[in-house]
Amino acid sequence: MTQPRPRVSFVPLQTYDNDEAVAALRETLKPLGGMERFVRPGNRVILKPNLVFGRAPDRAINTHPAILRAAAILTQEAGAAWIGVGDSPGFGSAKLAMKQCGILDVADALGLEPFEFTPSEDVDRDRSFIRLELAKELLEADVIINLPKMKTHGQMNMTLAVKNMFGAVPGARKLQWHYRAGRDQNMFARAINEIARRVRPQLSILDAVVGMDGLGPSAGRVRPVGFIAAGDDPWSLDAAVMDMLGLDRDLLFTLAEAVQSGHIGWQSFERFGPADETLRPADWQIPSLRTLQMHGGFIERRLPRVAAWLRRRITPRPFPKATCIGCSLCVDICPAKAMRLDGGKLHIDEAACIRCFCCHELCQHDGMGVTEPGLVARLLRIR
Repeated sequence: MTQPRPRVSFVPLQTYDNDEAVAALRETLKPLGGMERFVRPGNRVILKPNLVFGRAPDRAINTHPAILRAAAILTQEAGAAWIGVGDSPGFGSAKLAMKQCGILDVADALGLEPFEFTPSEDVDRDRSFIRLELAKELLEADVIINLPKMKTHGQMNMTLAVKNMFGAVPGARKLQWHYRAGRDQNMFARAINEIARRVRPQLSILDAVVGMDGLGPSAGRVRPVGFIAAGDDPWSLDAAVMDMLGLDRDLLFTLAEAVQSGHIGWQSFERFGPADETLRPADWQIPSLRTLQMHGGFIERRLPRVAAWLRRRITPRPFPKATCIGCSLCVDICPAKAMRLDGGKLHIDEAACIRCFCCHELCQHDGMGVTEPGLVARLLRIR
């Protein structure tokens, strides 16, 4: 029997008004078969938002509470017996992050259960990553509804539906993965893809009413975008968003790696909604953080010492800005242990730095910058 093609749907939405968000999401899900296609009476459902750390909704760092609320209401209407809200922020408590970004208020009002992800038993995977330790709750749920935020990302260029599933790795274990795969974007993309394939959300709903470009996913430019999108396959949704932005799909490293690994069923999807050009934000800027890997890894494979020398000197790197308050959070979370505080001043060991940009992503004080690529890097298209 032929498998149905994945479906992706776009609907304009200019505001986070609660009633408008519910109506827009209902319209978005119609071409996919409605929420009842994914949630059956008696199901246990987990809503998995994007939670980086606690910030007000207007900062566009986390999934907006109005979008989570709309998803919860439609899930309740479909007859779910239990709805939980969970994620694993880069640091700190998920419940605290939910409180600070407004999601906990929604959970309390609708009777949802907020919770912290807990590690599962090690999960056997294929030859790439023999063991993956993922959130037990996600592996045991009947239905997972993935709620990513439309943002750029320092390592993957964009963080959309597939990348949002990296939150299935509990707590500090994400930093371990950044260290293991952070020197190689293709390896990191492969890890993310394997996590998404194992967890496999049945439905992904993208919050793109307001997004973030530039140096995302937490310190970029807040951009009104004006739509929500949904898909029954996260790779298809991501590909449709890249098409809408007018960007080459290969710029999203998770999609490029999926093609390389032979996971290509997502490429032939049905798209519903307004034309890409009517939704496309002007001058969408992805991070200028491409590495030597974009040349097919030739330099990395054949001339590793030259690649290491080039990486240290001409690829972008994090640096402490004048706004750094010396709080030591980046020192604590750096997976490569490349940072130290001396007399309240932050120092970075550039030779040890793996360019994972966790420090930039998780800094809560706008105290970390990223250097722009130099002339040689631009000429070589090493960004």
